[in-house]
Amino acid sequence: MHNISFLTTNIDAVLNETKLTQADIGALQKYARATCSSYCAGCADICDSALPDTPYVSDIMRYLMYYNSYGQHDRAKKLFAQIPAKIRNKLLTTDYSPAEARCPQHLPVGKLIAEAVTKLA
Repeated sequence: MHNISFLTTNIDAVLNETKLTQADIGALQKYARATCSSYCAGCADICDSALPDTPYVSDIMRYLMYYNSYGQHDRAKKLFAQIPAKIRNKLLTTDYSPAEARCPQHLPVGKLIAEAVTKLA
């Protein structure tokens, strides 16, 4: 949240006591299922346990979201640059299939990491 307007909107949403109908809940669940493969849910423990020698996977995917979805190119590149060079240097040679197999969002982790390296390095 980068300004008071976003903060206020989020607080209002939390404090709003309007109850969702079952139809509303169903529609939201349907939308969530339809779009879940287009974003990282940030469950770093899954990627970390699948790829113990390659940390930062969920962070890198978050940085890619900053770049692609929020247009925060400089921020994404700055954060990516803070990952130790030893890790950055092996990102394109890592086998991400263990993380892809465990990913609850069914993300193409290897493809996303390759995209991030291209855009953020």
